[in-house]
Amino acid sequence: MSQHSILVALSGSEQSRNAAEIAWKIAGKLKAKVTAEHIVDSRTIWELLRHDKPGFIGSGPSLAIYETIVTQLQSLANKLSAEYEALAAGENVKGECLIKEGNPVSILCKDAKEYDLLVIGHQPSGVESIEQERSHYIRYSVAEGISHNSTTPILIVQSKPLSWESLTIVSEIDHINYSYIRASLQLAKLLALKPTLEFWGTGTREEKPEQLKSDLLEALPEAKELNIEFDYYGGRAATERNDLFHGKDMGQPIEIRQDALFVLPTRGLAHERITVFGLHPESFIRSLVLPCLLLWPEDNNAFDLTENKETQQLSAGKK
Repeated sequence: MSQHSILVALSGSEQSRNAAEIAWKIAGKLKAKVTAEHIVDSRTIWELLRHDKPGFIGSGPSLAIYETIVTQLQSLANKLSAEYEALAAGENVKGECLIKEGNPVSILCKDAKEYDLLVIGHQPSGVESIEQERSHYIRYSVAEGISHNSTTPILIVQSKPLSWESLTIVSEIDHINYSYIRASLQLAKLLALKPTLEFWGTGTREEKPEQLKSDLLEALPEAKELNIEFDYYGGRAATERNDLFHGKDMGQPIEIRQDALFVLPTRGLAHERITVFGLHPESFIRSLVLPCLLLWPEDNNAFDLTENKETQQLSAGKK
């Protein structure tokens, strides 16, 4: 893409407004175009009301209720779109607001492929255990659902951060993807954030941190001046990193990191995506205490300008 582009998943929630405002700030630094998209979730309403064969009553009353609800949701979407466009215009943000109907997760995942970054507010589902999950009709937030499938970087926004000063790039010690790290470093440069590399491991690799760092710098010489940390966990990082994520039994106050934007890598596994330690991304999203979390597909180099320049030079040479 010649110009960076951002897609904002729009809803009427406080978290969605926080997401939009953060997207506008990022767009100002990247000189990016911002498109907002609101999905009228007709699929969930239909799943709630539909029945394939007549039971006590026919399908007519259910269909009438469905059509009424969808009409009201579309009216609400129009008001939301008008308000968003008015606020965006006040911030001199270039872009438009689209309204679509269907399954929010599948539509946003499909449309996000045309953008460099998807920004979405996250409202916790309130489901903390398998037992609770069985008693909830809606099991996942839209952000959790999208994290399974999106090949576009996703910025999850839960609350508004005070100000980012650094970008903490997380990687597994047992699985290091240099393209992902380079793209994240380029994003840090574009956003004028100080990058830090943080490697998480379980202690299964035999190399000592000194050797790991030496191997890393040989493959990634641009990381020579960066702060590089190696941390080892005996269990799931989502329950041991108290400053980032809520564990099941954590009752003590946590000092939330406001100054750093954390980046977690994701990679495809069958029809889903996993992140560090083979966990699904929603394991981190559900227990998130950070204001924001950036999920970055390892094979996405949207912000790697070096690669874009090299591609352009090769294309020019072919001509």
